[in-house]
Amino acid sequence: MTKEFKIQNSKFKLTAAAASFCILHFAFCISVLAQTSPYTPIDPIPLGDVLLSLPTSHIPTSGAWEVRFSHRFNQSIDQGSGSDRLHSLFGLDSNADVSIGASWAVRRDLELSLLRSNVNDDIELGAKYVVFQQAPALPASLALRFGGDIRTEKDVNDRSTLFVQAIVSHQFGNRVEIFAIPSYATNAGRAVTGTTSTALFSHAVNVPVGGALVIRHGLSVVGELVPKNHDLPSGTHADVGWALGLKSVVGGHFFEVLLTNNNATHVDQYLTSTYQGSPLNRGDLHLGFNIERRFGK
Repeated sequence: MTKEFKIQNSKFKLTAAAASFCILHFAFCISVLAQTSPYTPIDPIPLGDVLLSLPTSHIPTSGAWEVRFSHRFNQSIDQGSGSDRLHSLFGLDSNADVSIGASWAVRRDLELSLLRSNVNDDIELGAKYVVFQQAPALPASLALRFGGDIRTEKDVNDRSTLFVQAIVSHQFGNRVEIFAIPSYATNAGRAVTGTTSTALFSHAVNVPVGGALVIRHGLSVVGELVPKNHDLPSGTHADVGWALGLKSVVGGHFFEVLLTNNNATHVDQYLTSTYQGSPLNRGDLHLGFNIERRFGK
């Protein structure tokens, strides 16, 4: 009986071991399938919340937050004689348009943001919601961004703005990403009369585009274009808005140095092909930079 019991016990152990192996193997296969699901988002290019001024479709992990400092020098590099440019250090000695902001990822698909500019003392509140992210079964990412602005400076009419943006992006491998951002804003742009400014557009629509090319790990070339707004008043000539820069990612820091013909950082500012009542000139060359610090991933 003892020998027979030992044989049966050995068979039970072998059967239990085989069953355990099958269960572990099945669990491993399920894990691999889950990780390779056609709807699992691909790894994004590290770009942060914005390209240079335009929003991205990216959101960090839940609970992460970010602070941002943007600086755009007022004087164009091509302004004045050669000696004047040297005297002003090619615009680096000039005044600047400055924006300071912060954002917080409430959830993995929802982010709240606050941005304040010294231009018209413009305070922008926004929310960005990721509808879906690019995956093997999804050819693009889609995010919706909406919010509003309050301009608190004196002698400003039409103080409030509402805006809505759809951010569509497609990533090619791990080196290139392109963006199209159909946008709508109320009371956009500025028309200056004497010491008072009013909205140039009651309703402004435009489709800014942008892209990023990874040169090497942590370093990208980033570009933005805002098409000329054809709803400008007759007789007002303006060119396309553009910006070109380098973005460096070091740990949780994003450093961006750029050239642009448009110092706008808010939605209602960059949709109209004008800035503070002046039409854009494609030949203007304003230096600028952004510094962003992310806390969390």
